[in-house]
Amino acid sequence: MLEIHKFDNPEKMKIALFGSIFSEYTPKAEAQLVEVCKAVKQYPAELYLPDAFFYSISRVTQDNIRPLCLLFDRLPPVDLALSVGGDGTFLRTAAVVGNSDVPVLGINTGRLGFLADVNFSDLKETLHEIFAGEYEIEERSLLEIAVDEPNRALNEVAILKQDTASMLTIHTYINDDFLTSYQADGLVVATPTGSTAYSLSVGGPILVPSSPSFVLSPIAPHNLTSRPLIVQDDARIKLRIESRSNSFLVSLDGQSQVCHVRTEIEVQKADYMLKVVKRKGHTFYETLRDKLMWGVDVRRK
Repeated sequence: MLEIHKFDNPEKMKIALFGSIFSEYTPKAEAQLVEVCKAVKQYPAELYLPDAFFYSISRVTQDNIRPLCLLFDRLPPVDLALSVGGDGTFLRTAAVVGNSDVPVLGINTGRLGFLADVNFSDLKETLHEIFAGEYEIEERSLLEIAVDEPNRALNEVAILKQDTASMLTIHTYINDDFLTSYQADGLVVATPTGSTAYSLSVGGPILVPSSPSFVLSPIAPHNLTSRPLIVQDDARIKLRIESRSNSFLVSLDGQSQVCHVRTEIEVQKADYMLKVVKRKGHTFYETLRDKLMWGVDVRRK
């Protein structure tokens, strides 16, 4: 769902900036970080950085941006979360934001960038639009599973075999109705947001972000008639797994944990939506054309 949004006091906007923590930060990435901080401070805004991220960058860059920002350990009350990096950074930002209702804007300094879809070259123009209230909010659904404690994923929940283990048998139920027993290397349950991620790479369909649906995409199924299936997003998806190794992996947006085969996985829609900031006039279809190069004649240079 798209809605026009405007901050009540844009002249006093509080912005939390998130980036990725690397063992060795590249000079280019650090230069981009400095440029983002300086661009934000062109406006009368308060800028916050996670202290773990701040102390992961070089001392020179710390000295450059320290006068521009405040540090935090736990997310303070802010108006906007700014994710600077690729889609992985955006996913980690969404996890920190959680159900706080803080909208997230993704500035792409990575590669493909379906979530972080604002190009770094458009940074200053985009910030001008934000502070002028010329932007839209798009709500994205999340998945929730209960393994030890509730966990949520913006892109997908994936059931995967471990290393060289034999394929899994995944008994699948939709609202307690038996669907099938997938014999496969795994199964991806994806949101519309995640339909352009792991699910797409295993042959799943692309869903527009506003679709009230989830998609089940088997990974390398033994039965070639096992095809991806779209279900309503109010469905409860129950998974019971058999494995010769007696264990399997559960991955939420790329973060994995090992589970015993006795563990029953139940996937459903989370009880909140993530707010994503979009530039006015920039549509999902434009993103598809840009990122997937639809309509581009690759024979022409």
